[in-house]
Amino acid sequence: MKADISQTPWMRRGAVRWRALPLAAALVMALAAVLASAGTASAHASYVSSTPAANAVLKAAPTTITIHFAENVNPTGSDVVVLDSKGVTVSTGPAQVDTSDLKTMTVSMHGNDSEIYLVQWHTVSADDGDPDIGAFTFTVSASGTPAATSPTATAGPGSTAGGGSSGSGASGAPGWVIALVGVLGLLVGLGGGVAISRRAGR
Repeated sequence: MKADISQTPWMRRGAVRWRALPLAAALVMALAAVLASAGTASAHASYVSSTPAANAVLKAAPTTITIHFAENVNPTGSDVVVLDSKGVTVSTGPAQVDTSDLKTMTVSMHGNDSEIYLVQWHTVSADDGDPDIGAFTFTVSASGTPAATSPTATAGPGSTAGGGSSGSGASGAPGWVIALVGVLGLLVGLGGGVAISRRAGR
């Protein structure tokens, strides 16, 4: 009787490897896309730092807000608005781009008795035209302690607020990092599945 070589352990292991190749290739391509999108996300006039800083606690309300961005800012389509804890606008005019430093915008504000202020910004990059948006808060407290209900600073895609990375979810981790971990997890799982199949075929 002729042996069925298609059922030999060697052939079964070979079949597992060949079936795994398309999935492995797809995962590698997904990983490359994730890394590419991470590089693209950084190409914005995103938040770098500010005065006052995100989540700062001040003893008196400032008269100006200054924000530094990662790229030159196009004055057309870019602005900064400051709101008090009731949602009332306390910035006193449109933000101005510093002509000696196109990565910096400043807006004047008139503080009131609010303890928490929200700074909302949106930019258009003068380098590549990409838009970005984000926000952060700061607290005014005569005692120097933050208000108990102070919200967390947030930032838009590719942005950084208070030293954190933007495009972040509720966990605080950037979305591309979460996706990268997921892809790596799938690759590790695939390797483990192939190893188990090899042992089972012996």
